Amino acid sequence: MLKKLFTNTLFFGLAPYASKIISVFLLPVMTQYLTATDYGIAGTIDAYTQGLTALSTLGFTTVLSVIFFRSKFQYKILWREIYGFLQYWMVLFALLQGIILYFIIPEEAADNKWWIILLTNFSNVFFGATAIIGNSYYVLNMKALPVVIRTMIAGIVTVFANYLLVVHFRLGYLGWYVGSFIGTFIMNASYWYTVNIQLKLTPIMNFKRRTIFKYLKVSLPTVPHYYTSFLMNASSKVVMNAYSCPINTLGQANIVLQIGGLLDSWIAAINQAINPMTLTEIRERNELKARSLIYIYLGLTYVCTFLFAVWSKEIFSLLISNAELAATYPYIILFVMALNYRPMYVAVTNIFFYYENTTTLLKVTFISGLIALGLYCLLIPFYSIWGVMVGYYIAAIYMGYSGFFTRFFRSKSKVEYPFKVILLLHVTLTIVAYVIVECPVPVKLLVSLLFAVSVLWIIKKQKK
Repeated sequence: MLKKLFTNTLFFGLAPYASKIISVFLLPVMTQYLTATDYGIAGTIDAYTQGLTALSTLGFTTVLSVIFFRSKFQYKILWREIYGFLQYWMVLFALLQGIILYFIIPEEAADNKWWIILLTNFSNVFFGATAIIGNSYYVLNMKALPVVIRTMIAGIVTVFANYLLVVHFRLGYLGWYVGSFIGTFIMNASYWYTVNIQLKLTPIMNFKRRTIFKYLKVSLPTVPHYYTSFLMNASSKVVMNAYSCPINTLGQANIVLQIGGLLDSWIAAINQAINPMTLTEIRERNELKARSLIYIYLGLTYVCTFLFAVWSKEIFSLLISNAELAATYPYIILFVMALNYRPMYVAVTNIFFYYENTTTLLKVTFISGLIALGLYCLLIPFYSIWGVMVGYYIAAIYMGYSGFFTRFFRSKSKVEYPFKVILLLHVTLTIVAYVIVECPVPVKLLVSLLFAVSVLWIIKKQKK
């Protein structure tokens, strides 16, 4: 079980984030040719595009998963109808996003406004729906190689494009958008032959409206669920922009979130790998095994976040050449330690998604986002970037643990979780990380080794 989890994490989860991870390791070179203003421009634009991401699928990615596990022998026909609907929707979404971008692109990027709009939209208009279907098929069937090949090729192309455009052609922030367009287009287009010819999952353009309306009732309540990610992450930059924070401050916040996104990607990778496994166990009425998988996920997350936080000072010094940006490492500790909410959140949401109760889930997810947004509005004027990190941490705590109090979870879950003890451990590790980060390197090495060995020993026992 543990070996399968590690393998699936590497291939299904980590591979889609390859370009993002590689780009972080290019920071020592890239930051010599980029300024805090470049990061500020990109951060402001990305905040809005991330906010629109959930609308791009209308929540149908969750529906595809539910259909696959609950309608094993007729899922293809239902997927084809959803595929046809998404083909139409992608065009409408591109128009909507283009209009919004026209009005929010910062003045510093006004000369490249139309290029940014075109590059941001058109990689998804033609093949976006195809990529959704193709990726869902491979992930849910746990077929690793096709995902690895596509993501690695697209990632390498993106990295080389970014390097050439930023370092050699000195395009600054615009280089990111051109490189991202090229990589995303290659990734999405690569699914067309497989999905439409090999798997015969051709879109039914004349889909049954009754089918789409039925699943919209399941998918649309998940849109606010996915907007929680925007409210907790990208909305902080929107609030900072609304308060007219200096562009270099926006850049500092953006670099913290970008590097923190590296760890977030890894934790999301474990999540993507473990979801089919836990949902299978829930379907087979084996929730004790599903809980063991969640505990393994929790242990791996603790190792990743705690070690990253403890060594964040050295990591920033190594990755960032710009002294102003390298000094932002204290902020990231709170951000990455907040990510420990994810395994407990997954334990709750798997129950909600499996039983298609996405409406009640809003009490957990969307309220978390509103808490984050409210705290950003309250704290940013006084504490700047610290306000962002504190707001995110508190909202993450609510998101990870509040679901255990809901009546629906208590009635459907066949096992109990000691979530109060886990919450206390979560907060304690955060405090310890802030203490250890300033200790001498030998102390860090000793603490890191003892912590990693202890957690991995517990994981091994859980495996048995």
